[in-house]
Amino acid sequence: MADNSNIIWSIVDDEAVLLDTSSGHYFSLNPLATEIWTYLQTGDSVPEIVRTIADKYSVEKEIVGRDVSELIGELQAARLWT
Repeated sequence: MADNSNIIWSIVDDEAVLLDTSSGHYFSLNPLATEIWTYLQTGDSVPEIVRTIADKYSVEKEIVGRDVSELIGELQAARLWT
């Protein structure tokens, strides 16, 4: 799990709202990204998250894997995840 000590977050209407207290930047995640974010926060591995999402929504693991990787890349670019 990454050190997100400067990130405050809450779920509002199925969407995560994140505030980076070090930069003051505010972020909002759609419901699926919120679900992935929550799994990341609980320490689930990427393969576990991919398997869970693929099974839950009956989507191919390769597609989910790309989407999860893309989201993690966006979180890293925004310095929300390392």
